[in-house]
Amino acid sequence: MKHLPVFLILCTALLITSCKQHPSIQEESASEAGEAFEHWGAARLFPDGIFHTEKYTEAFEIMRLSAELRGDRSPSWEDIGPKNIGGRTLCLAINPQDTNILWLGSAGGGIWKSETGGRGAAAWHRVETGFPVMGVSALALEPGNPDVIYAGTGEVYNVENAQPSVAIRITRGTYGIGILKSSDGGATWVKSLDWSYGQMRGVQDIKINPLRPATVLAATSEGLMRSWDAGQTWHMIFAQKMAVDIEINPVDTNRIFCSFGSHRDDATSGVYRSTDGGASFQKLTNGIATSYSGKAMLGISPSQPDTMYVSVGNEEAQEGFYMTADGGDSWTSVSNFDVCIYQGWYAHDVAVKPDDAKTFIWTGIDAWKSVTSGALVTHKTYWYLWNFGYVPAGSSEGPTDYVHADIHRAYFSPTDPNKLYLVTDGGLFVSSDAGETFEGRNGGYQSQQFYANIGYSTYTNDLCIGGMQDNGSAIYFGDPSWIRVIGGDGECAAIYPGNDDIMFGSTQYLNMYKSENGGADWYGVGAEINEEAAFDGPFEFAPSNPNIMYAGAKSIWRSSNQGQNWINASSGPIAGGDVILTMAVNPGNPDEVFCSTAPSATNLARVYRFSASNGITQQLAGLPNRYCMDIAFHPSDYNTLFAVFNGFNTQHVYKSSNHGFTWAPVDNGLPDVPTNTILIDPLYPDNVYIGNDLGVWLSQNGGDSWSLYSSEAPMAMPVMHLSISSGRKLRAATHGLGVWQTDMAGASNSYEASYVVNNLSVQPNPASETAVLSFSLGKSATTSIEIVDMSGKQLWRSGNETLSAGPHTRSLPVAQLPAGTYGVIVRSSKSNNSCLLVKRK
Repeated sequence: MKHLPVFLILCTALLITSCKQHPSIQEESASEAGEAFEHWGAARLFPDGIFHTEKYTEAFEIMRLSAELRGDRSPSWEDIGPKNIGGRTLCLAINPQDTNILWLGSAGGGIWKSETGGRGAAAWHRVETGFPVMGVSALALEPGNPDVIYAGTGEVYNVENAQPSVAIRITRGTYGIGILKSSDGGATWVKSLDWSYGQMRGVQDIKINPLRPATVLAATSEGLMRSWDAGQTWHMIFAQKMAVDIEINPVDTNRIFCSFGSHRDDATSGVYRSTDGGASFQKLTNGIATSYSGKAMLGISPSQPDTMYVSVGNEEAQEGFYMTADGGDSWTSVSNFDVCIYQGWYAHDVAVKPDDAKTFIWTGIDAWKSVTSGALVTHKTYWYLWNFGYVPAGSSEGPTDYVHADIHRAYFSPTDPNKLYLVTDGGLFVSSDAGETFEGRNGGYQSQQFYANIGYSTYTNDLCIGGMQDNGSAIYFGDPSWIRVIGGDGECAAIYPGNDDIMFGSTQYLNMYKSENGGADWYGVGAEINEEAAFDGPFEFAPSNPNIMYAGAKSIWRSSNQGQNWINASSGPIAGGDVILTMAVNPGNPDEVFCSTAPSATNLARVYRFSASNGITQQLAGLPNRYCMDIAFHPSDYNTLFAVFNGFNTQHVYKSSNHGFTWAPVDNGLPDVPTNTILIDPLYPDNVYIGNDLGVWLSQNGGDSWSLYSSEAPMAMPVMHLSISSGRKLRAATHGLGVWQTDMAGASNSYEASYVVNNLSVQPNPASETAVLSFSLGKSATTSIEIVDMSGKQLWRSGNETLSAGPHTRSLPVAQLPAGTYGVIVRSSKSNNSCLLVKRK
């Protein structure tokens, strides 16, 4: 705690909470992108303020080893949608030789491809890269060879120096691992700019020199970078933080423009130009904004490249909109419209019609158009016109003037000057008449960012409801085209046990809604909860009496009549005003609730036991100072509980066998990445599932050991919530890939389990000369040790030896290995296990 900058703690405390108010049900509320990012990021940054990208890289490599070498027998997974609702989308690339081939960079689900121009119910499929890619902010195709693709990873909007040599991104979407490159149309990928072991970086834009395609520029959170050799090596050419957007003059490619900008930090802001191919840059100041607290986006006219437009945004409003007709020597303010409105740091852009320098599309919350160089600007799209109810995948998502809110990028087709593409927080929208009318092109684009909790039916297999970032709440009735029912940021949801007609949904900050006719109509409940709540404020049924509900704000609130009326059960805040993150009601006692709270400037992250019968609240000891994201009771032994935690450099799964009085970590080989959800199988309670930022793991012995359960699901699947359908399907709600399901595991084989190899570790790691492998055996077994490279090729193997049950150590021949990353595998008679070894020079 002492190492966390005070401003970061205060920022976390302020931005994770807000006062409750009920917006209209049938409308999308204005974007709360900043609050959504804070909610997602605060739990991962706490307590040291650092996003440990290297932990994802290490964990991902271990996952690949587990799947390929240890032979995890993960079942097949099925994606169940939504297929009709596009998720948050950051960028697009259009194949100039076949414009039906489109590439999308999503905010949480990696790279997607369509070969139909986005048309149809199954227009999109996800592209596996072989790397832990979530957010993709930049895509670029080589003009003469569009099989060559560059992908810039991460979604970063802010940089602030919080302590020496540490850059803290307060407002961000996901981490970045650098730039990936494919030379075969996306079939295989390699790392071009490798930030796998970097700290919290992002790539905002990539541009390829149209005359010399081996020269590639990248706008990154670290500055403007260039490769002379088609991405083999990269060099910093302008080391100013938070480069955002790049334009290259298509006639004179020595003329390069780059904008810079950081949320709430005008020190990095400005538009710069180079006239010598990037050897030097000068800040442009003649008639253009030189300081702003958001970002600036550039648009250059392909037909008259001396004509450019710049949209400049402050944190909460448009700063200005500028034009130059002389290549940037002088600028003129041409419009005072506030297109950015409240998020000039987040989503706005400008694109110039290829055959007419006077016509441009200017985007922010909505899209605007001018055909007079900005003298007159016309409003063309309206974010609030989206269709609710059943919308088949690939069909119209609203009237022709509907485009989802928060338009990140605008692109004109390289072959048709009337074809316009907009990427938004609701996917891709396309115009065939230069921005007069639009249609959604999101069929099959399952990239939604779900939050916990998903509500599920206790007796109808194909029924659940969940909430999504920026895309409201939607109901699954067995059709992958889900039915949208509530706008805003969809959050916690629930279905009343035994009566599918009664449903609950919510928007940010615990604004709760109820339906009594299966989701057809909704009305607000919980008006009595008149205090601050977490962004994803929780509520739960009491399993033994579902008429009783609990909701967590600063206090614990209780309803005894299915959510119609609420009382403050804790008679005030339980943790000095810190907001509640998650709740679990004792299955055998409807008066007992376990809950966790977010940390603040004065308090650590904490877990409590609360009794509604006597009003006593007890803080539980022995748990880490991290965000506790989920708590689960054993289905029959109510003294046994599990709790899971976000953050890094800690154990993530804890177990108590005495009703929470003492706790012990049971990670036992789980990766050190944020862990979001835990589920105990009520039929086989030794089977415990956890969902973390990379996938699903299963323990079949109550947490003593774990195996990857999602090796057949997409790589890097950030799982926010796990639930069980009435037909015994394990459902995983993800933050970037919609909802997936698979069969539950059966009973474990105790004989096999007794041979488990676990507790693997290598010290030191990284190593240069020597290292020691530690592991333990559940039972005496014949074992061997192998070192393999990341392709699985064996580089070294010990002889077979029979070892007794218990802990063991063995030296590894690190010195004979070249620098790199390797897998260490311990094979026994009945099971294998693996861990990662990094060799440094």
